[in-house]
Amino acid sequence: MEFTFGIITNGNNDIFLNKIIGSIINNNISKYEIIIVGNISIKCNNTISIFYFNENYKKNWITKKKNIIALNAKYDNIVMLHDYIILENNWYEGFIKYGDNFDWCITKIINNNGNRFRDYTLFPYDVDFSKIKYSPTIIDKYFGENCLLPYNFVNNIKTNKYMYISGAYYIIKKHIATKFLLDENLIWGKSEDVEYSKRLHENGIIIKCNPYSEVYLLKQKESAHWEKEINEEYLNKFITFCNKH
Repeated sequence: MEFTFGIITNGNNDIFLNKIIGSIINNNISKYEIIIVGNISIKCNNTISIFYFNENYKKNWITKKKNIIALNAKYDNIVMLHDYIILENNWYEGFIKYGDNFDWCITKIINNNGNRFRDYTLFPYDVDFSKIKYSPTIIDKYFGENCLLPYNFVNNIKTNKYMYISGAYYIIKKHIATKFLLDENLIWGKSEDVEYSKRLHENGIIIKCNPYSEVYLLKQKESAHWEKEINEEYLNKFITFCNKH
């Protein structure tokens, strides 16, 4: 398998970037490239391309940065990364085991303190993107606190409607990422990842999970109130609900 690793940064984070690059190298991937979008002092080489970015034009314009990566990627498997996410040493082996049968997927994500971060997860809310307001949970109040799915959960078009992928890290095929570009009207913190997840769902793109690969955060990120694992009883309720709607 061949990968383009696209890393976005606001700059002043060369220490983390060097660690991320080192983790990619340590995975001994057969064919890969690294595209970094942002202002850094790291130099280009045969595998690293850098697109410098004017941060003063529009602050936190991460949708533009990711679209630059998608449009310039050499390989069909694009790994989108924020500049604080590092690969475990078995990441590539996990993808060799999992295979290439996906359009858009996630792997395990571990927070800096060792806890599970928002990886394979529900988003059981309606959202008004004109106001970035969320309605109450549409399935059961239980899902207001419990949204993390088992890694072996098999998603389908019905359950996919109530899921999303965090913009901090995901793997997507180039032909999907270029056909469905991120909405550049949205910046970081304006639910650009929720909008993208819902739009891809509307176009039949299924979120999948590779349970064999793992990344972790180089800094501690605050967990959302809903980042608790779903128990079996409510997972079955969720599946039943989706099958009826």
